[in-house]
Amino acid sequence: MTGMSPMTTYTSRRGEVPCGDGDLYAFLTDMRNFGSVIPGGTVTEWEATEDRCSFKADGVGRITASLSEALPHSMITYEAESFLTGKVKVRVNIEYISNMRSAVRIDTGLNMNPLMKMIIGDAAGRYLEQLMDMVESYGGYDRVRGCNQSP
Repeated sequence: MTGMSPMTTYTSRRGEVPCGDGDLYAFLTDMRNFGSVIPGGTVTEWEATEDRCSFKADGVGRITASLSEALPHSMITYEAESFLTGKVKVRVNIEYISNMRSAVRIDTGLNMNPLMKMIIGDAAGRYLEQLMDMVESYGGYDRVRGCNQSP
């Protein structure tokens, strides 16, 4: 029997960030903003438009990502693709706490054959933990705040 490998989903812990859900949503739905989020020196050949980006990462090669679905202020889904992982879905769930605080949870779905699953194993979970640490410790939330207000 051939066909797609079953989708494996990994979910991060719930993190909290110091900005409102509307601002966070506006920031995350413009992929040009991601250039300011990615730690310096980790990627090369960064290119972005509002709804897609591509870059090269060590050991993974070129990654392209695009916005696939967006539900205002609550959920954003991206599709990413690389030679190593194939197509990957990444979903960011945003939850309102207050005008200056939001909760964030990230889940990712990978189509993996049993061998890939064995190789990747806990790494995906650890990677999501690191990602949430980065999200919570990101120093640019002053830039994110006010994203939703028109000039």
